[in-house]
Amino acid sequence: MKNKKLTYEEAISQLEGILKELESYDCTLDESMDKFKKGIELYNYCNELLSEKEGEIKILLKDNNEEMTEMDFPVEV
Repeated sequence: MKNKKLTYEEAISQLEGILKELESYDCTLDESMDKFKKGIELYNYCNELLSEKEGEIKILLKDNNEEMTEMDFPVEV
């Protein structure tokens, strides 16, 4: 996705806008397909951001003594 600088909230907002536009039935088939593709990109981007945060949470909670410990999260590029 070319807009990797979007925050999760911005991406969700754009995705919601696309859904509203698709539900309005005011789009041609080609426009609908373009919006659908953009929506899938945004969905995958949001899912990626959530997966990263889930990994961070798991690392924060992992401790042999069952105490919360903060550890560095390796970022995959």
